[in-house]
Amino acid sequence: MSGTMDFFEAQAAAHRTTLRLVGLFIGAVFALIALTVFLVAATIAFNMPPSGYISLEKIFYALSPGLILGIGGSVIGVVIVASVFRHLSLSQGGRAIAESLGGRQLPPNSKNRDERRVLNVVEEMAIASGLPVPPVYVIDEDGINAFAAGYSPDDAVIGVTRGTLEMLDRDELQGVIGHEFSHILNGDMRLNIRLMSVLFGILVIGIIGRSLLISRPRRGFSQSSSSRRGGGAAQVAILGIALLMVGYIGTFFGNLIKAAVSRQREFLADASAVQFTRNPAGLAGALRKIGSLSATSKVRDGRAEEMSHMFFGPVGGGRSQLFSGLATHPPLADRIRAVDPAWDGKFPAVTPRAHQEEVASDTDRKFAAASQTLNPLDPLNPGSAVLDGLPPAAGAVLGGVMAAGVLADSAAGRIGQVTPDDVDEAHVIIEGIPKPLYEASHDPYGARAMIYSLLLASDQDLLNTQMALLKERAEPGVPELIDDLRTAQKQLPAGQRLTLLQLAMPALKSLSEAQFRRFIDTLAALIRSDGSIHAFEWVLHQVLLKELSPHFEGVRRRRAGRQSLGNLAPAIATLLSTVARTGQDDSEAARAAYAAAAASIELDDVSFEAEPDPNMARLSSAMRQLRDLHPLAQPRLLKACIQCVLHNGRILDAERDLLHGVAAALDCPLPPLVTEHG
Repeated sequence: MSGTMDFFEAQAAAHRTTLRLVGLFIGAVFALIALTVFLVAATIAFNMPPSGYISLEKIFYALSPGLILGIGGSVIGVVIVASVFRHLSLSQGGRAIAESLGGRQLPPNSKNRDERRVLNVVEEMAIASGLPVPPVYVIDEDGINAFAAGYSPDDAVIGVTRGTLEMLDRDELQGVIGHEFSHILNGDMRLNIRLMSVLFGILVIGIIGRSLLISRPRRGFSQSSSSRRGGGAAQVAILGIALLMVGYIGTFFGNLIKAAVSRQREFLADASAVQFTRNPAGLAGALRKIGSLSATSKVRDGRAEEMSHMFFGPVGGGRSQLFSGLATHPPLADRIRAVDPAWDGKFPAVTPRAHQEEVASDTDRKFAAASQTLNPLDPLNPGSAVLDGLPPAAGAVLGGVMAAGVLADSAAGRIGQVTPDDVDEAHVIIEGIPKPLYEASHDPYGARAMIYSLLLASDQDLLNTQMALLKERAEPGVPELIDDLRTAQKQLPAGQRLTLLQLAMPALKSLSEAQFRRFIDTLAALIRSDGSIHAFEWVLHQVLLKELSPHFEGVRRRRAGRQSLGNLAPAIATLLSTVARTGQDDSEAARAAYAAAAASIELDDVSFEAEPDPNMARLSSAMRQLRDLHPLAQPRLLKACIQCVLHNGRILDAERDLLHGVAAALDCPLPPLVTEHG
């Protein structure tokens, strides 16, 4: 089975699936309205003289335009209000979902062997795919399960159960994490949250019916009052039963919609996990263990059923439901055979991994052995190991073997794609980043100090001014870490500054809101301290705001882009001009690079912008407009940017940083590219 899927087509497909979801939702709401109208009319008919029985004649008599419109409006109002309420309750994205399930965030610098291993696997997959490293949450459940949750990669989290850590070996864990990263890359997470919001609106009618049914009359009234209320209580009870029935029917519709939306996407995620790891045995092994533990491999939290479509495996165990058509996941046997056709159909007994002989990978062992303390005020004992990739496919950039246009197609085609070579190379970059920098990226104090250190000037007078600013404005304990980190930066491999940002995201997301505000304000002051904003400073600030703001400020709703390249020609010209000026030695070379890139997307009616962009203001404005590009227009723009960079046959650090900043702004995860100092 093939797991390869074009990233941009996946985004467009997710949008089409959302429209399909809306259609199914509208159909379910109208069905519920019809049922509710009928049941309410039946309740009225039961109490019409002669009371005590129901007939079709009495029901039709009870029906009226006012009743139908009133009930229809009430049902629609309840569903909309409940859906909006659920949407707002999930506005914090993946973190809100993980915490609602009782998850606890793993410290990024954890030394626990099981925790360290899952953190390393998540880091590998994130760096290989060009994504910020998501925080990892653990749910205290014995079963084997996992999920990815969030609206976008910026607020995404990975959740795993305790059983996943204890029962799976590293290959199996990598298969499960690869499956969850497929959901991140293919746009499934936002769809899953939307599904939760709209289905809650349907299910709330049943909740109202249950409340009416269990309500009891208050005591203390006179006998005559009690007798009058007796009939009313009976009517309320009948109405409650009716609405409860509607709620069960709503649950049926909800499960049907979840099954229609999610089953095929689970097959795709399995296939993608095999593509990422080149190891079908790992994923198949994890699925077999779920099958072996089907009687006990459950997520017992009461909210898990609502979120069942988000999990790696069934939340109620691996056995089939009475009606498998309502299952959110394909049968385990089908999933296993899809990745392991030779499977014999048996589920072997599972032994907790802690009782097995297992040798930790070099990455896991090295991190667990590290014990340096970074923060003098709050020691956290981080470790060592590093990630990032230098994909072999990009090696031809400097050799000039391929034409720039072909290379641009190749590089842009890798967006959203993860290959085993990318994952393998992630280990190489773990070993390449100096230990103090890697440790700092996993510590809340060290991560801030590391980012500040990336912005410090080489000029001694300006450096003194910047250090004085940091001592005045930064969190106490942070400036004291900077000197050692500046020394370590001299050994940092070319083009890995943004990799450090990716690695630092979980540590930065563990800050309090006040610490985050102080950090961002100090960062902005440091950037402005020399009176200008350079390309790397712009990229760093843009990436940090984009990836941290959803976590601390809530997720802002963003519609899928609709604009074509032609509609945004002036903004594209600003972007390509900036890229051309960044990597070329003189104005004529920059103009030639711009012309080649513009011609590749038939951008003929706007001119090259030769003037410098003060404080990157024009580029900031252009990127805000370009976020409205249609998903299928984005690859052409990114190819043009890459072709502009490759015009002189090399990629400089500044160009590489700018490309990744642009890709991040467009929500297009760009895998690492080879760079050369210039």
